[in-house]
Amino acid sequence: MGRFTTWACAGLLLVSALAGCATQETRWSTEAASHVVYAKTIPLFPGARARDVMGSEIRGDGPDSHSEGMTVWFEVQDYSKEKVLEFYEERLRGCETEVLDDGAIQLTIPAPNGEPGEDMGVVIEDSGFRVFEHTKAGKHRKT
Repeated sequence: MGRFTTWACAGLLLVSALAGCATQETRWSTEAASHVVYAKTIPLFPGARARDVMGSEIRGDGPDSHSEGMTVWFEVQDYSKEKVLEFYEERLRGCETEVLDDGAIQLTIPAPNGEPGEDMGVVIEDSGFRVFEHTKAGKHRKT
């Protein structure tokens, strides 16, 4: 092989490797993952960065009606609702899909190894997305 051909092949391999890296899922940061119980098993869209976290608590009248929720909002540079939706529809196969009142799309799946009634998913909005989970009470760390 000539010198030019060798360099051209090496360049193509490098471009292919970099393109492959660009499409890999983002890892959950230690901080964001520490707030959730099950949702850290949801893959993150490439380039996603956690920007906010909020918990919730619901108390009903029955003994099993106390539950908690946690939501992590993510931002992505050059965000595309269509691309994010396609990414999650591929990875959350069999999910329940719902269009919310504000036009956001919610994909929900049961929590892995969770108790009955526990679930998690993604809400894809026009300007970003968020990952959520609903659990039985007492499973989230108190801050």
